Amino acid sequence: MIKKTIIGLLAVSVIVSLVGCNNSNQSNSNSKSSDVVASITASKSSKKEGFVIGFSNGYFGNTWRSQLVENFETSAKSYKDQGIIKDYIVSNTKSDPTEQNNQINAMIDAGVDALMIDAAAPNSIKSVVDKALEAGILVVITNDPAAYKNTIAVCGNNTTWQEIQTKWLVEKLNGKGDIVEITGEPGNAADTLRQDANKKILKDYPDIKVLTSVPGKWSQTEAQSVMTTILSSYDKIDAVLTQDVMGEGIIKAYESAGKELPIMTGDYTKSFLQKWSKNPNLDSIGVPYAPGISATALDITIKLLQGKTLKDEYLKPNPMDESLVNTILVDPPYVVTKEGDQNASWMNGLVGTKAITLDEALKIMNDLPETAALDGHLSMEEVDTFFK
Repeated sequence: MIKKTIIGLLAVSVIVSLVGCNNSNQSNSNSKSSDVVASITASKSSKKEGFVIGFSNGYFGNTWRSQLVENFETSAKSYKDQGIIKDYIVSNTKSDPTEQNNQINAMIDAGVDALMIDAAAPNSIKSVVDKALEAGILVVITNDPAAYKNTIAVCGNNTTWQEIQTKWLVEKLNGKGDIVEITGEPGNAADTLRQDANKKILKDYPDIKVLTSVPGKWSQTEAQSVMTTILSSYDKIDAVLTQDVMGEGIIKAYESAGKELPIMTGDYTKSFLQKWSKNPNLDSIGVPYAPGISATALDITIKLLQGKTLKDEYLKPNPMDESLVNTILVDPPYVVTKEGDQNASWMNGLVGTKAITLDEALKIMNDLPETAALDGHLSMEEVDTFFK
């Protein structure tokens, strides 16, 4: 069973599903997970504490990313108080690969024991990953998938996460209608996987027409702007297929245009959930992509540095390059709908993800700020199960 915990300001639970992460740095033949683990284990020192951790975040443009970094810092401070971490370094960019590489180089030069990297783009960090590995630094790809040999990745399950919402949408439309798609940050690995998930589902529904697909860059402001333009171009929109923290911006665009809201996938911030609850005509869904992934990734990083070895069965093929078997993927903790139906078709195949009602989600978030996201991370007991 999942243990409910609190990270920073956020109380939640999460369950892990395992599949993997990719990049041009890979070999052409399948890399066995045991080989990956052996390589990483061989590169570590034998000390159990006093580590220096670097966390490089390649995108910092919304409250979700702020929460991702806050979760890392909260967990890192706890480890520092225990003496397990001597120090930690955090850097952020706004999707600038050159700046991110410069920041990572500085961390390597500072002598970090491990690098946790959330890459601005999946293929943008090869030189610094190579440099880190040559220096005997553990590299853990964190949150956004990117595949590099001799690294471990701890990522959210973007494919499953998006498929839940797309399946919900097509069922609500009874398999027919005109929709628009508001995507995330162009070039980001998570956004690419999510768009691919949409295409995979929608190809089986020829009567659903995608009128246009426009990036909202995971920004409420940008999403409102592009949705306003779309509303001026199309008279009939049956549904909006979007992702992450852009739902409220889309609602504002409809309100400003004086138009009735269609069926739409939403988000999982408290402010969106509140707005949804006050609009009885809005049919939506919220699937948390938990920023607590940074805390889970840090827990795994520390255990690897301490000489723990991952069990082969918990490492699965990288979703971006299945020849590399190096990734733990974390499924969403909750699916929020007005009904909270655990037996709904979009819940099929999910292990541990809990369907909850909108009212239940708001109750969980009652004492949190409006910008907070419904969040989750693994308990230490669950993390321990990954290791021999």
